[in-house]
Amino acid sequence: MTTIKKMAIYLPWILVLLMPRFVFAHGDEDHGNEARAPVSLSASGSLLELKSPDVELLGVLQDGKLTVFADRYATNEPILNAKIELESDGRKLQLLATKDGSYTAAADWLKQPGTHEVVVRVEAAGLEDLLIGTLQIPGLKPGEDRGRAWLDYGKWAAGGLTGAIALFALFKRIRRRKGAASSLVLPVCAAFLLGGHSNPGYAHGDEDHGDKPKAAPVAAAMNTVAFAAQASPVRLPDGSIFAPKPAQRLLGIRTELVKTRDIAKTLELNGHVSADPNFSGRVQSSQSGRIVAPAGGFPTLGMKVGKGKVLAYIEPAASNIDKGNQQAQLAELASNLLLAEKRAERLEQLVGSLPQKEIDAARAEAASLKARKAAVAASLFQREALRAPVSGVVSRADVVAGQVVEAREVLFEVLDPSRLRVEAVAYDTTLVGQVASASAATSGNQPLTLAFIGQSYQLREQALPMQFAIKPPFPTLSVGQPVNVFVQSQQTIRGIPVPQGSLMKNNNGETIVWVHAAAERFVPKQVGVQPLDANTVAVLEGLHDGDRVVTQGAALLTQIR
Repeated sequence: MTTIKKMAIYLPWILVLLMPRFVFAHGDEDHGNEARAPVSLSASGSLLELKSPDVELLGVLQDGKLTVFADRYATNEPILNAKIELESDGRKLQLLATKDGSYTAAADWLKQPGTHEVVVRVEAAGLEDLLIGTLQIPGLKPGEDRGRAWLDYGKWAAGGLTGAIALFALFKRIRRRKGAASSLVLPVCAAFLLGGHSNPGYAHGDEDHGDKPKAAPVAAAMNTVAFAAQASPVRLPDGSIFAPKPAQRLLGIRTELVKTRDIAKTLELNGHVSADPNFSGRVQSSQSGRIVAPAGGFPTLGMKVGKGKVLAYIEPAASNIDKGNQQAQLAELASNLLLAEKRAERLEQLVGSLPQKEIDAARAEAASLKARKAAVAASLFQREALRAPVSGVVSRADVVAGQVVEAREVLFEVLDPSRLRVEAVAYDTTLVGQVASASAATSGNQPLTLAFIGQSYQLREQALPMQFAIKPPFPTLSVGQPVNVFVQSQQTIRGIPVPQGSLMKNNNGETIVWVHAAAERFVPKQVGVQPLDANTVAVLEGLHDGDRVVTQGAALLTQIR
């Protein structure tokens, strides 16, 4: 068998042995060397996180420069114009305030690797606090790991080149001694050596499946997050949100330290705005007639009017027959009045010769006929003035010049917009005598402060009517406008009050609030709530005493992806 034929026999085996071996994991993942999309974080630095009942400090160290963010622990409000001093092993650093509200300092010892015990003193308006903690400074700077990797690659390359030279020299020596056929032994051995080299195995979930235990993916991500500085807000795999301090200040994130307490039991009722009968009125016609405009014209909607102001006139409307009868009656009265006056004058000239009672009777008859004539004449020609019953603004004006109206028809309505009421209906009869306080909200979430006036003890459509007065400040309202009324009874429940704006909805439609778990981490908590008033709800489950609930900016946090 020739050398070429022997080479053809061994060549497939050599190729198989030289072929790289790969290990693939489950889950339809290729697990190759493609770069995985990490959490969107920027350059990292060492982290200093200190807390006290009053202050929360977050320090980021990069290249020997320490940047500190100081906030009030309960509210997450930035502490501005503060005096912050850091001390470690007798070395002191005075931090300088910057325009963005942070504080910075630089020192050579901040570049020394190791664990440094630090004491931070914070002094501000109405605040003085002392915080103690540790600052971890790593030994390797960013980029050193990459240099070490290239060094390892260089070592492997040098070793491989040395092995190749040794195998080539051994091949030449064997071939000179035993001939060309025996030279095939050396390539086969080389193939076994090259094929037996260790190939990496790729597994799922960023796991290397080595002997060294790995942290959970979420914990690993959180460790990465903990040392991130100036990164963009991002939602983490566990649903929580990483939000750097600069982003929190840009979004205006504010929190509240919550505590469980006894809260008045609240019921939500349907209601509407109504006018106060003591400061509102209607203008109606007392007879049928024709509308006549007063001097200056009819009042317009929203126009302020004083009590007694003439809004319109009514000319009485009568048929021709009625007018003829009245005119005939008026003529008869005029004739009788003329005769009565002349008779009274003649009798007055006979004073002393006639009894005085006859003279007085003639005078009284003349006066009576005069009054009757005036009354009949007024019914024919005098107009009726329609006047404002109260001072306020015109809320209704349904008249035009020449309009014929019937008696008792409502023509104008006047009310005082600062004296309105809210009327609600309660289907729970246990509220009788149990109302402690009340508030309301319009459909646009405009809050109203109410004062309970009273309630009826007679059912109206299976409900009890209740009336409330609106306290100042008086918003712009309309009579008949629907509102939601929140009535606090004298019974109490155990819960945590939080602002209505803290409640959000997750992707499953569940009610959540955001809890400030760490300096730059916010965790969603599913809660069960009950309304208290237009601005507040009671959390009955899902929160604990001491949690810091986001009260401002919760909607912006929910939008972070």
